[in-house]
Amino acid sequence: MLQISILLHVLIIGFMIFFMTVITPSVFNTLNEDAAGKFLRFAFPRMFLYGFILSFFAFATALTSGDVIFYSVPFISGLFFLFNTYAITPKINLYRDKFKAGELIFEKKFKQFHFISVFIFLCQLLSSISLVVLYFI
Repeated sequence: MLQISILLHVLIIGFMIFFMTVITPSVFNTLNEDAAGKFLRFAFPRMFLYGFILSFFAFATALTSGDVIFYSVPFISGLFFLFNTYAITPKINLYRDKFKAGELIFEKKFKQFHFISVFIFLCQLLSSISLVVLYFI
């Protein structure tokens, strides 16, 4: 079952890299600011939920391994996907809207929450990469 968990981490790595390197840059290069914002507000929560689902199954399939690192990392990562979906993303959207409406004080809060979201995302990516590497060494 651990092999299935590792496969799920490979899927997590793949979708995260694809989203960072293809989807987001393409959106900003092809859509105007309003359309890009609408698309990303639609896509990001779904992408985070997809990450949660994969992490949950990676956690569940790794439980039988008995190796704490292989089931605790996807468990924690899954929680952070939910945190990004339901706590961070709404704040990012709120502060971005207030900033765009002329309330300049919210630009700093938007940037802070966006940084937190990106930082969590990169930590999740690195944790999945680490588990795959750990499995094969």
